[in-house]
Amino acid sequence: MNDGVQWLPGSYSEGFCVAFCEKETSEGFIRRLGGNPAHCLMLTREQAEAVDLAGRYPEESDLEHCDLEEDDLRSAGFLIPEGEVIRVGSANGWAFAIQSFGSFLSDPSVAREASRGSRYISFGRTVNMAAWVQYAVDGDLINSFDPIHPVAGPSEGIDVEELQESADPTSVVLAQLEGRFQLETPRMTEFAPLLTATLGR
Repeated sequence: MNDGVQWLPGSYSEGFCVAFCEKETSEGFIRRLGGNPAHCLMLTREQAEAVDLAGRYPEESDLEHCDLEEDDLRSAGFLIPEGEVIRVGSANGWAFAIQSFGSFLSDPSVAREASRGSRYISFGRTVNMAAWVQYAVDGDLINSFDPIHPVAGPSEGIDVEELQESADPTSVVLAQLEGRFQLETPRMTEFAPLLTATLGR
């Protein structure tokens, strides 16, 4: 039994976005998202969140607490204005990318570009509990909707009928991502360093 993805909302209470790309490496996924693996660092979740906040709110930076040096981060291309801090790994034949707070991975243009020659699935939820799910194949956006107000798509995407019949469609979406696609973001990502990039829009 893998760790799946249903645990994510309980851990990321201030919002998150996670995306998956089939049969791709961590480095390859970084490239698909517009980054350069040569400019990545291995960061823990706590460190990545500190970098994200330092980029958005420099006056409230707490990088030293996380054993991070501002000069080292800047030389690696981090701390750019409006940068999106993404951590990447792989499990079960899919590369995954996860972002605390932001919604870069839920951008339809990102989904289309990253899915070329593959499949791309993303799920995001804000601090206000609003959610969004996307399913893209080879540059085409098949499904893109709020689980509470699902939009029908081809049968290989999300099972919309099941969502319409549920009192908790967001949980149903996550269960489908586990069951239909075997998607997983291992719980070790809470503490273990992952390949991390700062991406610009």
